[in-house]
Amino acid sequence: MSFILRRYPTLLICILMFSSPHVWAELEHRFSGFATFGLAFNDNPLLAFRRDVTQNDGAYKDNASWKNDSLVGLQWQGHWSPEWEAAVQLVAKDRFKNTLENSIEWAFIRYRPVDGFDVRLGRMGADVFMLSEYRQVGYAMPWARPPHDYYGIASLYNFDGIDMNKRFVLGDAMLNVKAFFGNSGEEYPVGFQTELGTKFDFDLLGLTTSLDWNYWKLRYTYAQVTVNSDQGRELRTALQQLTNVWPAAVEAIPDLQTRNKKFDYSQVGFNYDNNTWWLQSEFVRLRSDVGLVSDGEHFYASAGRRVGNLGFYVLGGYAEPQSEMVNLSVPMGLPAPLAAQLNLIAAATERSLNGVRIKQHSYGVGTRWDFASKMALKFQLEQFEIDKTGTNLWLRIDNTTEITENQQATVVSVTLDVLF
Repeated sequence: MSFILRRYPTLLICILMFSSPHVWAELEHRFSGFATFGLAFNDNPLLAFRRDVTQNDGAYKDNASWKNDSLVGLQWQGHWSPEWEAAVQLVAKDRFKNTLENSIEWAFIRYRPVDGFDVRLGRMGADVFMLSEYRQVGYAMPWARPPHDYYGIASLYNFDGIDMNKRFVLGDAMLNVKAFFGNSGEEYPVGFQTELGTKFDFDLLGLTTSLDWNYWKLRYTYAQVTVNSDQGRELRTALQQLTNVWPAAVEAIPDLQTRNKKFDYSQVGFNYDNNTWWLQSEFVRLRSDVGLVSDGEHFYASAGRRVGNLGFYVLGGYAEPQSEMVNLSVPMGLPAPLAAQLNLIAAATERSLNGVRIKQHSYGVGTRWDFASKMALKFQLEQFEIDKTGTNLWLRIDNTTEITENQQATVVSVTLDVLF
């Protein structure tokens, strides 16, 4: 059963949902959708701006991009009874690997045995951050996209498994406690506009608590990820073969191992919204035993004010690595062909381990105009300061050229968000 849940969750959910024609006949249906049509401009000629690390294309100087944020989502919800519900959500957008399976964001059944307690089985949004379950619904957020310093690393859009949520009424407040467990996977591009990628398969488990009280929402999440895939094998093999002439190479081998290694998220966030003023912030600490997943801290804060159908906001954030740079030194005095080989392998190892680092900060302003029912037009201007040792949220236009100086980028975004 666990193998089916891990590999074929969508098929299992469809079988459960449609196995009985009587059940299908009794369903109450609701269809809805959302869309974002966006355009991003970036004045940096060396680095392409992308929404998150799953994208292999983006905006750079003299080349605006519609791929960063444009998408269309369709959602179906079925209701059998007060106890049973189901939902399917498909999102069409630019992906590194664009398949029907990857386009299915949700496909789950919800069971509510008693009021205030829900169990979901299938494919669900990974509730790891404040915006996790609706970060693709542009209309539901004030910005053109989720804050880049923070959500640029958030490649975990969904998982296949189970979650359980219990609600507690505490006077005027509502406390939600959710536990989740499942499997997910993602393939990440290794460069700009490349078809080459590296795939991670992983299991995750976690606990989320959130407290809603009047205008306030407070939240804490802990999630642990166990990597199932074996990355870095080729480099490990090369280093192992050279340990007789390069003994220090053995020190880098553990950092290139991924299978059965773990990393975890510890996240806190809050939101205040009295319908005129709003404030939202999140902080996450990522601790990693996986050399190919960098330790780091990520933070953003944003505040805004609504005036009629207009909204104005400011935002800022940072991403800071917590691990040291990897520097490998090859032995001196070796024959030229061997020395050249060692230097190539050392450079490849450094690129693999240092290339995952993220070090930047940003600030920006924006406005939102709700000019019609369920339609919003947004304009956002951001300034990014990117350290030369932490460019992983961006794509190097020329993968053969190293970034030797700190970079600046001004990103202008225009989006139209729609619900239907």
